[in-house]
Amino acid sequence: MNHEERRQILETQHRGLRALIARVRDTAGDTLEAEGGPPGALRNLVGDLHEQMEKHLATEEALLGPVLEKIDAWGPVRLDLMRAEHAHQRAVLAVLRSDRGVLSPSLLARRVLGLLDDILADMDAEDRDLLGARVLRDDVLQLDASDA
Repeated sequence: MNHEERRQILETQHRGLRALIARVRDTAGDTLEAEGGPPGALRNLVGDLHEQMEKHLATEEALLGPVLEKIDAWGPVRLDLMRAEHAHQRAVLAVLRSDRGVLSPSLLARRVLGLLDDILADMDAEDRDLLGARVLRDDVLQLDASDA
């Protein structure tokens, strides 16, 4: 698989996640407007988001991990940052998904909104710093080693 194919797969997943995040955001907003009304729809969407994010994070790690490790001098740093952000997202999603009414509906909605902001910021950074043509490129740079 070449880098352009990797980029297309991950950008397609990002678009799908952004659409789901918009639905989750709307539902969290509705929950807050209802002053902590029934959070069933929000909890269901958090479950959907958790499942989609798990799939996406696994795909991203499988497609980008081996490439980032060797792509340039900053590759290992990029890889470590990606893994740390993914661990954070997984942990927060797991806690929010496992909430069985411990958090009030309004607190759940606020926590979900905060996580959505984090996920969107992370995807924007990945689009720019990992999937951009400056980093993930298929062309081979040939340097002229002649003395002429």
